[in-house]
Amino acid sequence: MSTVTTPTLRIATARLEFSRDRRLTQVLHVVAVVALVTLVVMVGRQLHADAQASSAVVERTQGENAALRADLSRARTELELERSTRAALERQVAELDEETRTLKSRLEFFNAQSGRLAQAR
Repeated sequence: MSTVTTPTLRIATARLEFSRDRRLTQVLHVVAVVALVTLVVMVGRQLHADAQASSAVVERTQGENAALRADLSRARTELELERSTRAALERQVAELDEETRTLKSRLEFFNAQSGRLAQAR
């Protein structure tokens, strides 16, 4: 057997390589990496936007809570003022009732004395 290499023999015994398939694989790898990076960036932006929206909601809620606390404090102060005013008025009414009873008692006494004086004359 001779060891003559003919082009046909070389083609028949050569390894079958598809250079286009290798390029296609490389392109697919690059596309997959770009898609993953894009996906990660999009998810990161969405998470960042959600975090900003949440912080805005928290800030707005904290502002509303502060306003409500101020309203509650004012309402408590008004209620305490109303209670103290009511207690003072109740004391004043009690004093006036006592004074009314005293005056009625004196009036009855004077009326009784006037009746005696009228009978004595």
